[in-house]
Amino acid sequence: MHGAGLTHLLFLPDWATIFEIHNCEDRDCYLDLARLRGVKYFTWENDAKVYPQDEGKHPTLGTPHKKFTNYAFDKYEFARIVRKMVKYVKEHPAYRSAKRMKYSTMNSIPTLQVEQRDTKTSKDEF
Repeated sequence: MHGAGLTHLLFLPDWATIFEIHNCEDRDCYLDLARLRGVKYFTWENDAKVYPQDEGKHPTLGTPHKKFTNYAFDKYEFARIVRKMVKYVKEHPAYRSAKRMKYSTMNSIPTLQVEQRDTKTSKDEF
C-alpha cells in the first residue's frame, strides 16, 4: 500500500487492517502510520515468501533499488495472513458493534410510500 493507499488509510474504520506487500526497506513507515491511525498492520512473517523479479534500478540514478522492481509472493502464505486479518476484523469489538447496529436498524427503517397520482392531465393544469 503506497501512494493513494496512504490517503485511504486515513479513512479506514477503527477495526480495519492493512497489509503491506513490500516495505521497500523501510520496515517501520507504514507500521507507524497504521499505529498512529489505530488500525492493525500486517506484512510478511517470512520474507523468504516474497520473490523480487530482479534487483530493480532507480529510474534516474540507475542504481540498484528494491523499490523499483516487481514482486511475486507465495499465494498460500498470503491467504493464511488474509485469514488472520479477517479473524482480527470479525473479533474486533467496534466491528461487532457496528454490525449489530446495522442489522438492527435495517428492520426498523420505514419503507417509502409513494402516492399514486392520476396520470391523465387536462390542459387546465398547465
